[in-house]
Amino acid sequence: MWLQNLMLLSQASALLLCDKTIINAIVGGKFHVICKFSANQYRFSKKYWCLGKSKSTCEILMDTDGFTKATLRRRAQIIDAVYGGLHVLVSALQVEDTGIYWVGIDKIYTDIMVKIQVSVREEGVSIPEVWPEVSPVLTCWGQPVTLHCRSSQGTNVQYGWYREAHSANALLQNGPELPLRCSSLPLDGWLICTARNAVSEERSRPVSLSVLQPGQDGCVYALTSEGFESYDCWRTTQPPLTSSMSSVVVSHPALLTLTNGDGNLALHVNQTLNENPFLRSWSGVPVWYDIIRWFLFTAMIATIGLVHMHTGVKLSEKPKQNKTGACLSEANVHQLLCTYIILK
Repeated sequence: MWLQNLMLLSQASALLLCDKTIINAIVGGKFHVICKFSANQYRFSKKYWCLGKSKSTCEILMDTDGFTKATLRRRAQIIDAVYGGLHVLVSALQVEDTGIYWVGIDKIYTDIMVKIQVSVREEGVSIPEVWPEVSPVLTCWGQPVTLHCRSSQGTNVQYGWYREAHSANALLQNGPELPLRCSSLPLDGWLICTARNAVSEERSRPVSLSVLQPGQDGCVYALTSEGFESYDCWRTTQPPLTSSMSSVVVSHPALLTLTNGDGNLALHVNQTLNENPFLRSWSGVPVWYDIIRWFLFTAMIATIGLVHMHTGVKLSEKPKQNKTGACLSEANVHQLLCTYIILK
């Protein structure tokens, strides 16, 4: 008797063949099962998709007569293409979709059924990428810059921003974005973005934050990381208008043009920076060198004035000696001019 039942089961299985019986998928994914059957015998028979460990008690979720369970109407479909086979499509998969399913053909006495085992799991995250919303050069003017973080794969991903520390990383903000502003800049250090879910956790490449000049409004800071635009805030800014022995104060309007995917953006900003004058001048040379140049220039102007005054007096008193004195004075002036040009 058992041998007869086994033969009947084998015969029923041969009447319905599916291209896959084990499905491994990730959350948010989809699957497509194609089953072949005898179109001549079962062309007008109802076909269905049901859930349950036992084929005799499984719950029908959808069938070819138009029924679909309410929870599946937007993401599941069963299509009887007759000679093209029976198609079962399910999308937007969830962990709860894991289970044992059956593809069945309604038949007198015993339905023809094939078991399909479905396993849905979450996908692990990848190393998150970090990039600034705009050009990081804006940090030289104290402008706000937002850092973005994203993992190219993974489901139900949660993000967090941390400042790396020796004992434990300090949480700065939860979420994929980290806004940086003068009034709320964290301390100097390395900024890290983490991406995690129930399967795995990954960290981004570190971003170096250097606060060059703190302040509520007119701060200066720099961001450095692999893949970021390389820049130097002291060289990026323009020459100063005023200077003193204690500091160099810069106050000027600058026009910065940024190019992104949407086009060009022109931004006018006012800038005020302080820098130690003994480090370097805005022309790129040491300040003491500029001081010598200006001293020689002043001495040259003063000498020219004295020479002209002297030659004017001599011209009225001793006309013959005037020419010799004037020539000698002009030679001295030329020598001073040559010395200044060489230093310049």
